[in-house]
Amino acid sequence: MSRQFQLYLLPAEVEWLVSQLRSKFDLRLLQEHSPTSKSVELDSPLRCCSATPKWNAHTDVRCYIAKATGADVRMWYASKRAEWLLADESEVIEFSGCKFDGTSLADGRFYLQTEKLVGDAIIPKRPEFLTWADRVFRTTKRLLFRSEALHAYLGPATVQWWRDGGQLVSLISRKPAYGSEIPDI
Repeated sequence: MSRQFQLYLLPAEVEWLVSQLRSKFDLRLLQEHSPTSKSVELDSPLRCCSATPKWNAHTDVRCYIAKATGADVRMWYASKRAEWLLADESEVIEFSGCKFDGTSLADGRFYLQTEKLVGDAIIPKRPEFLTWADRVFRTTKRLLFRSEALHAYLGPATVQWWRDGGQLVSLISRKPAYGSEIPDI
């Protein structure tokens, strides 16, 4: 099983949120890949990306949040890519999305798997991790505004940017996430 929630955050709010979480939790940000079997720690969750046919030059988020100490973080070697990747059974929260190109902001998400595969059995991840992850999820949600219309959480600057004409879109389709009418938040 898994847990997740959607969110819309402008780049400055991504940094603000991570700063808030770091002040409340002993955590580190991990890159999804590594040249060695050791995970790579990040200072910032933001990536700057060049233009693609579907997107202008933009920033986005792609990192994993783990406890700074005691987290079970595993890597596996992807031979076709010739690099190491974080394994699904790792005790991490995926933080991804929030593509922003100056005119549109795509949804992002916090996601975690609550179980792992051991042999042929599916078993829950350690209770210590699940309790910690639940606290991180609850704290993150409390720091943001909930939009029932979008089924997502938004940062305060994102709400204002949206009200001032910014466009919230679906990461997958790039279509507006909600019509031109802005619901109350």
